[in-house]
Amino acid sequence: MTSRAPSSVDLPAAAARAAVLDPVPSRAGMSDGLALALSSVLGSLAGFVSWLIAARLMTTAEVGDAQLVVSALILVGGAAQLNLDVGIMRWIPQAGGSTGRLVWRSLLVIMPLSALIGLVYALVAPRIADVTAGPGAPFALGLLLFVLACAGWGVFAVHDSILVSLHRPWWAVWRNGLFAVARITLLVVLGGVAGLGAFGIVLSWVGPIVVWVGVGSLVIAGLTRRAAGHAGVLPRRAEVVGFLGPTAVGHLGAALLFNQVPLLVNLRFGPETGAVFFIAWQAVMVVDLAATYFMAPLAVGVAREPHRTAELAAAARRRLLLLFLPALALGAALAHPLLLIFGGAYAQADDVLRLLLLGLAFRLVVVHELGVRQAVGKAIGFARLQLVSTLLVLVAAAVTPVGGGGVPALLPVAIGYVVVQVLCVAAVVVPSLFSPARRRADAEVLAP
Repeated sequence: MTSRAPSSVDLPAAAARAAVLDPVPSRAGMSDGLALALSSVLGSLAGFVSWLIAARLMTTAEVGDAQLVVSALILVGGAAQLNLDVGIMRWIPQAGGSTGRLVWRSLLVIMPLSALIGLVYALVAPRIADVTAGPGAPFALGLLLFVLACAGWGVFAVHDSILVSLHRPWWAVWRNGLFAVARITLLVVLGGVAGLGAFGIVLSWVGPIVVWVGVGSLVIAGLTRRAAGHAGVLPRRAEVVGFLGPTAVGHLGAALLFNQVPLLVNLRFGPETGAVFFIAWQAVMVVDLAATYFMAPLAVGVAREPHRTAELAAAARRRLLLLFLPALALGAALAHPLLLIFGGAYAQADDVLRLLLLGLAFRLVVVHELGVRQAVGKAIGFARLQLVSTLLVLVAAAVTPVGGGGVPALLPVAIGYVVVQVLCVAAVVVPSLFSPARRRADAEVLAP
């Protein structure tokens, strides 16, 4: 499943400006938000369908090999975006005649950075390049294809932000929908009919990424030329660094949580066990992402009514828990039949999924705290909590003994996830309960 990690830590400032200029959300703003939301939904739905098809057509080992490559390229491309997708939406409206320069400077930062990180990653974990190359092909070919895919994926999501900023939000929806159709079709043809297995899944990603980014870049070149009109202003270097610095760290934390954890499990426990864990982990991360997006509107509410910050934060926590806790309980009760959709091998991880859902129940408190810090503009605090909680999960996955392998070996990994979330909740809640100074500081943050 593809997922766009939320990283708009600077939402309060943007929302405050919007509230001053237009107390009621404009149709254009609502259209932009709806288009981006639909693009995200299409990506998640396509991910679910593609991995379901792959699980039905191929062995768990083949799915695990393909997951290794896909998770790696999504991680590398997502981390290398540096949160420029959000930055572009902030800066293009004021860029005027400098729009083209802003866009291409951003893309020419992301693409080489994605390629470089992808190259290093594949050299550190050479199995990624071996799978990308396909059976019998040289390692160098796999390395080239993986680096190319990383560079393309790095700018793929940024193209959506550019289209929205250039008043073409629904082009992004069509673009993502067609990409999903092409990817699933190639998966069935190459992975299933042609019998290429994991290599077929990899090609179903690499091919469309290269084509879509190439065509999209030509379209954006035309749109930026049309946008050239009145003299505009580019953000100062200090503004760029001040915005991208902490927000990119928070973005990196989310990207690592979604993608590096299953990558680490795959590399340590093998592709078959890795594939089983990946399916369970994706189910949990989709809910995590939904909860994060659920908290995002708090920033807008705080920007419009700063005097009600504490009240709005409490209401958001109440709604978050009332909505998601029953869903997590239902998911735990139906864990076996839900995983059975993918096949009997995946249904063996039902207890792993239940433990992960239990950990996610505790993480909801962390998600709420992240949403509050985002809403009140505590960018550094947001980034620190996001990154520390992610690194602790990675440590838990890295130190868990492999043992005899197989699905039972995944139970300690899931238990480690639960323990980390409990520790993070304690770090968020306990200081406020027992420290008067901390309570005063929190009250000052939430005060108007």
